[in-house]
Amino acid sequence: MMKRRRYDDEFRASAVLMLEAAGYPGREGALSRVGGHLDVPLSTLRGWFTGAHNPPPAEVRKEKRIDLREAIRAELAGIFPAMAERRQEATYRELATAAGILIDKDQLLSGQPTERQEVNVTDHRERILANIARKSGGHVAEPADAVRQRPVG
Repeated sequence: MMKRRRYDDEFRASAVLMLEAAGYPGREGALSRVGGHLDVPLSTLRGWFTGAHNPPPAEVRKEKRIDLREAIRAELAGIFPAMAERRQEATYRELATAAGILIDKDQLLSGQPTERQEVNVTDHRERILANIARKSGGHVAEPADAVRQRPVG
């Protein structure tokens, strides 16, 4: 029979932050990647993240978050000068990718968005109305607030 592992507060807090930095729960596969890296059962990680069982103390998570964000920013500060120095050894694309990944992780840990999606409501509405008109053979009901005028006479 296998002995149960015990995880201290710092380990659990680091694991939860790794999940956040990996984009969990929004990014598919994030839980599996972190679980595999840490060799922790997925149900255990999920429980720590959701607070369902033995979550790390909030204060420890806060301290770890600050430490991790500082480490990421230190790496970022080093990447940009290295881009100029290492152009011969590493491709610019590789260095830019590393910078992008670190910026993404910093954004996730600070609760900021990592992508921007924009929907033009007017265009979307017009596409829907055109689709309805096409399906109805061009017969579209008048809007409820339309004013009808009749000739007087």
